[in-house]
Amino acid sequence: MSEPPSQVRVTPATARLYRLENYHFTRDLPPDTRDILKEIFASWQESAQAEALVRGIIDRSPDTLGVRIVAYRFYFYRRRCLEAAHWALACIEWLADALELPRDWRHVTPEMAEFARWEVYPRLWLQSLVAYAYNLARLGRQEEALEALAKVEQLDVHDKLGAPHLRQVFTRPLPDAGMLFPKPQERQLAPVTLEQPQSSSGAAAPRE
Repeated sequence: MSEPPSQVRVTPATARLYRLENYHFTRDLPPDTRDILKEIFASWQESAQAEALVRGIIDRSPDTLGVRIVAYRFYFYRRRCLEAAHWALACIEWLADALELPRDWRHVTPEMAEFARWEVYPRLWLQSLVAYAYNLARLGRQEEALEALAKVEQLDVHDKLGAPHLRQVFTRPLPDAGMLFPKPQERQLAPVTLEQPQSSSGAAAPRE
């Protein structure tokens, strides 16, 4: 009996596969804060207690990327988009320093980093800018959100992050459509204002 034909796995021409350099935010997190993460997850239903723990690790290690990512995720999933935008921008500034980019994302151009190769820090920089735009859009700051998305589109030449789709979401007649959470009264949930950063412990969005 003849051998069966070998099975050839065919990848459709339209499929876009990217070889990602592995990354987990704990890589840039001080070891002594990892147990506190478990406490934050255990206290998730107690909002004030969980936030106090988050603020504690921010105060202890404000200049580490992992802590800034923790802060962003906490406030994002709490639907507190003003604080989430603050920490997304803080991540952008940390990554800009690591990549020797301008801290102001508006001044970044494609030749300044390997954005097309999808390496860890350029990828995180782009993802942080998308996160920043998303939270600004939820706050009703559409012009700023679209400006940030335009920068992502300029740098993400292979459209790995879907910025054009997000642009459509942000500009729909019903701007809540396609968002992860509904956003009633969201602007009233975060009584802080975004200001230009005064120290390396965080970053903030442009003044309104």
